[in-house]
Amino acid sequence: MNRLRKIVYIVMWILLISGSAVLLGFSGIEQYNRPCRRIYITMDYGQADRLVFKDEIDSLIRRKTGRISGKPLGWLNIQNIENSIKTQPYIEKVHIYESLEGNIFVDVKQREPILRIINNKYENFYIDGSGRLLPTNPFFPARVLIANGNIEHSYLKNPNFRIETPISGDSICPDTLLLDLYKLSLFINRNSFLKAQVDQIYVTPQKEFELIPKVGNHIVMLGHADDLDEKFRKLLAFYRKGLNSIGWNKYYYINIKYKNQVVCSKVQ
Repeated sequence: MNRLRKIVYIVMWILLISGSAVLLGFSGIEQYNRPCRRIYITMDYGQADRLVFKDEIDSLIRRKTGRISGKPLGWLNIQNIENSIKTQPYIEKVHIYESLEGNIFVDVKQREPILRIINNKYENFYIDGSGRLLPTNPFFPARVLIANGNIEHSYLKNPNFRIETPISGDSICPDTLLLDLYKLSLFINRNSFLKAQVDQIYVTPQKEFELIPKVGNHIVMLGHADDLDEKFRKLLAFYRKGLNSIGWNKYYYINIKYKNQVVCSKVQ
């Protein structure tokens, strides 16, 4: 009797599993043949200005697949669509999924530029928060920190270049100037006061950095991009205790290159 019960129990489970598989198969076929109703595109810009728009993503998708509305969902190659969107240089991440109702959802995250570089040939390009170089959008420029001066690096020669940093466990990029500009712009952008105060980074012929502020007629001589915590700690203390008392236009140069001192040159 017990053996008979065991057999019946096993048969019931086999029928249940087989039935579920059949239902899933029918459901999969139904979803495969379900016509696409609409496509919804969501853009995530983070804290950045807009460099790429929803219409451009929609245009990329249509160039890859043609008209989507009315097509069976199973005919659409989601991976190919994602890959085509990722070819756009301003795109960091793409996630595409479909609903049971036949709608397709496209979630797009834009890269966030933190620095605009103008090299010595007046070519413009961005560095984003991950260290990737991006082209500029001539119609929609990003309002970010600017670096210019003695910079030879060209985006046109290295369109897929990415700065590697020890932060991500990668090897250090041999182009130390770009790496230093990246580290410096990250530091400035992460401090709310510095982000609001520093307008421009100038690279001298000696590959040292000078900062041009938005408030005051002085220039901050930073030197190299080392000991940034210490250098900016001195600068912020000098701003609070010095310039707030004697005025922001008293000095022409504020030199914070040297350890444990701030050297100033007065306006003549």
